[in-house]
Amino acid sequence: MRETRALRLATAALFTVLALYGLSTLPDLAARWGLTGGSFAVIAVWGALATVGIARLRERPGASGLVLLCAVMLALRVGAAWIGAGRVSPGDPQSYRVLAQGLLAGRGLVLYEPYFGSDWRALFPPAYPVVLAAWSAVLGFSTASLLALGTLTDLATAASIAKLGARLGDAPAGRRAAWLYVVWPSVLFSAPLAQKESLCALLIVLLALAWLTPRAGWRGAVALGVPAGLLALTQPGEAPLAALFGIVLLARSGWGPMVLFGLRGAMVAVVVLLPWWVRNWTLFHTFVPLTSASGASLWIGNNPAATGNWEPPPPALKGLPELTYNARIKAIALEWIEHHPAAFLRLTATKLVRATGIGVFGVVRLEAMHPSIPRALAALLWPVAQLAQIALLGATAIRQGRLPLALLLLIAACVLQWVLFGVWFEFGERHRECATPFLLLALCWAIDRQTVEKQPPNP
Repeated sequence: MRETRALRLATAALFTVLALYGLSTLPDLAARWGLTGGSFAVIAVWGALATVGIARLRERPGASGLVLLCAVMLALRVGAAWIGAGRVSPGDPQSYRVLAQGLLAGRGLVLYEPYFGSDWRALFPPAYPVVLAAWSAVLGFSTASLLALGTLTDLATAASIAKLGARLGDAPAGRRAAWLYVVWPSVLFSAPLAQKESLCALLIVLLALAWLTPRAGWRGAVALGVPAGLLALTQPGEAPLAALFGIVLLARSGWGPMVLFGLRGAMVAVVVLLPWWVRNWTLFHTFVPLTSASGASLWIGNNPAATGNWEPPPPALKGLPELTYNARIKAIALEWIEHHPAAFLRLTATKLVRATGIGVFGVVRLEAMHPSIPRALAALLWPVAQLAQIALLGATAIRQGRLPLALLLLIAACVLQWVLFGVWFEFGERHRECATPFLLLALCWAIDRQTVEKQPPNP
């Protein structure tokens, strides 16, 4: 089909550009943190461990092989936890801890935001704080507890990735991508922190599985609607993925059944969202569907000094009530966009390329901790993170011709999420992670001749 050929060419072109940009950043990153012999040793060790897993998972592993891989995974994660132990991470990880502690203390979902100068009650949606509070009510907020929660969530995501690979026609690719996911640098660096990205990844892969095999009746509606609603209550900016997956897959299954499936799932999602809507109406006497942070996120992404990453908001707004603050800062961003359209478009394109071509956010976050990690440690860690991201982008560009159409469409949906709903707001590396499970599948797809011979025709 001509459309399929065009999609493959567009995928190859986009990911080639992003991989080349990632390569071009290596000198600047080396100038920032340095590069030592230890950096190359870390790359070699991580690469060897990743390769061992890929080799062992050509076939379903036995008990001893599974124990070995789990031991390697846990060793890497304990190492990441050791680096972060005794340090306080600013930003979202600390805010989620405060929110969960407030829930356990009976104060509700409220957070005093020092940059805003007031209490905010809908700044963060509730799903991850509730999960964290429930977990920590039993095991506390220690680094070990957070690592266990992050690891269990990542293992659930890995199991879903393996299932997705099998469903698409290449079970070895699914197992290998699952292995790479639990040892991937960006995932490893986040595992011991109170962060929502692990939960987002799980919900996104579950959504992909639901759309690939839509089940009739309300059982299928629950399989789609529950993760869709929970994703909206975890990371509102990624909520459109629940619909985008269905839209791109329409041609494979026919309009009628897919639209009906989507409508039923949407009804279940509304039921999941309803308690949050009622709670917000009770507090604010107006409809706050997901979060009160949309205005602040728009300003962070669009102002004269914007980079796509978080930055302190205008001090003149400090102390305003929550919804008033949100409306005012949104108006400032819209005014800047209106008066600087060329700068807005240039900034938007820059945010997209930077966020997807660079993979060192985990190191940046470690460096921002209090106390900060030593510069020498950052020099050890950033190369493996950046080279892994470049490899992921390059492999997607090179291997797109071997991918089944369904996987290519899932990747296209993630790109549409970036372009249509993400890049206009605050958009850093963590906002592109929705695509990582699918890009890992692309990296591992039909990785050897035997797998190619066994796999069925592209769906």
